[in-house]
Amino acid sequence: MYASKTRSNWLKALPIGSLLLWTCLWVNLNSDLGNIRQPHSLNDWQLLIRAILPFLVIALALLILSGRRSIRIPMSSPSSLLLIYGVIALIASVFSPQPTWALYWSAPFLATILAAWTFANGRDPVLSGRQLLLVTWTATFIVAAILCYQTSNVVFSSAPTAYGVIDEVNGLSRTSGVARWAAVPGLVCIIRAFHTRRITFIAFYLSVAAVAFYIVYRMQSRGAVLGSVAALLFVMLVSSRMRRYALPFAAVALVAIVLMETSDVVSTRVADYLKRGQSEEEFMSMTGRTRAYQHGIEAFTDAPIFGRGQWADRLTIGEHVHNSFLQAMLNGGILGSIPYFASWAAGWMLFYKLYKRRAKLATNDRVCLLEAGAVMMFFTLRAIPETTTASFSVDLLVMVAVYVYMETLAISSLRRPVRAKAPIYLRTHGVQRPVRLPYVR
Repeated sequence: MYASKTRSNWLKALPIGSLLLWTCLWVNLNSDLGNIRQPHSLNDWQLLIRAILPFLVIALALLILSGRRSIRIPMSSPSSLLLIYGVIALIASVFSPQPTWALYWSAPFLATILAAWTFANGRDPVLSGRQLLLVTWTATFIVAAILCYQTSNVVFSSAPTAYGVIDEVNGLSRTSGVARWAAVPGLVCIIRAFHTRRITFIAFYLSVAAVAFYIVYRMQSRGAVLGSVAALLFVMLVSSRMRRYALPFAAVALVAIVLMETSDVVSTRVADYLKRGQSEEEFMSMTGRTRAYQHGIEAFTDAPIFGRGQWADRLTIGEHVHNSFLQAMLNGGILGSIPYFASWAAGWMLFYKLYKRRAKLATNDRVCLLEAGAVMMFFTLRAIPETTTASFSVDLLVMVAVYVYMETLAISSLRRPVRAKAPIYLRTHGVQRPVRLPYVR
């Protein structure tokens, strides 16, 4: 009876309007200005609708946020700093070689932050923020399951690797992208497996995590692999439960590997895995990324103050710059990169603040906070070889959900309690009685 009542309250508190706005942004993925044209078929209509969704989301989100707000997210928060960076990049669109395209790509970026803020506008901001996080995890799980099915003939084949075999999966993602989609639900499920006592849930979460990390391994995306390893080590470091159970298991697995193979064989296999059959020159250039970095720095020096608007790398140097921080410098210049860099620092400071006071959090929020930290660590590492939150992508959707959840949790759950004044007693006839004083504001 209690469980059903709790579930009913959870569904009742679900912000349907915010959920619809968030869904619209996920539907907008892999859409652009080129889809806004005269439709001639049903496929053209769905492309057109997906392309204009960010503008509708901005309008509706501003309408919702203009009303009475439960909490106000401070300007020093990571999502607010990202919004400031996005506004500067929006203004910088006038300096873009193709201002219309840069202006269009600013719309989904700003819409992501505004839509996430509407979740904090509900009657229970912490519950709504947790729902935002769970909806985002579910979305990544669904897409990862679809990709797993579509690439099963390669991932689970006898081929030595899936890298280079899957360049694109139905136009949805490249090899590194497939690994990213799998890593997020893998991290979430491995944490949940160690924070539940139901055997069926443990088996389900461990199974999903095993398949997810196997996909990451097979995709051979160095950024995703290193990000996953860093995130798992981070979780073991901050979670006593994970250290108690997962760390011994990892130690046993490592000892087994060392016993089965000599150190020379292990180091050779690791080196071969990381090199992916590349020459020394290709490996040292990070698969051509150093060339992109050089071209990106040259383009930044041409417009160092304001930048050239969203996705400036595609419109100026004609290629993906493969670095979040350099991407931000190209998009927003020095003025925009300052709040962008600060958003990462603010995100980790906020996590540390919440983790330090985790004893005051509800059990669900302790688990969700650990998931948020693991995913943030994954994308922090991924920000070096890829663009994470500098432009609109699924990475931005996931990270903004993490930021807004932590912000609502910090504002609503960690408010300093007001200390009650000690009562005043009056002794009459040998008996002490409290004196009620008039309330003064």
